[in-house]
Amino acid sequence: MWLGRALIHVLGPIIRLFMRVHVVGKENIPCEDIPLVLCCNHISNWDPIFLIVANPKRHVYFMAKAELFANRLFTWFLGKQLGAFPVRRGSGDMSAIDTAKRLVNERKLMGIFPEGTRSKDGNLLRPKSGAALIVAQTGASVLPAAVVTRGQRVRLFQRVTVAYGKPLSPEELHLTDSERPDIRYATRLIMKRIAELIETNG
Repeated sequence: MWLGRALIHVLGPIIRLFMRVHVVGKENIPCEDIPLVLCCNHISNWDPIFLIVANPKRHVYFMAKAELFANRLFTWFLGKQLGAFPVRRGSGDMSAIDTAKRLVNERKLMGIFPEGTRSKDGNLLRPKSGAALIVAQTGASVLPAAVVTRGQRVRLFQRVTVAYGKPLSPEELHLTDSERPDIRYATRLIMKRIAELIETNG
């Protein structure tokens, strides 16, 4: 993965310049010794790059749609160099969930877009339960984040804010009962925090 990280390191300042990336709430990112899942809204294909550039000290491993891995070059770059891994959307892909759980248990920062796909109009979509399921099975905390820009449309030279909120513990998410975790409550609370970050930084 050294090549991918090196490219991000080199291209990071250029991306910050041309996309005018501004980071808010970096102090809310916990140290590396706790299990953590980053959950963010999804408005463009640039979102994973924004989140990686905004947090250079801790690499983000993303779950990405399986269609992106159909191309051999993309598979090499996304998987081998950036650490992304495929998920088959709409099929209850348990292998992707297992990979995510392994990364979290290894104390790597796991990134998920709870909506499961990009929002075409910038408004939050109905979330999927995958993030809450991973948290319930790993005891991780959730780091809510939001990508915010004018009209929620990413354009060249237009400021993009990456905002981080305070982490949500398994207790706050009602996920400490391994027999009956409240997945629905947790999913709604995660999206509520993301919505608040969008509203505050919009």
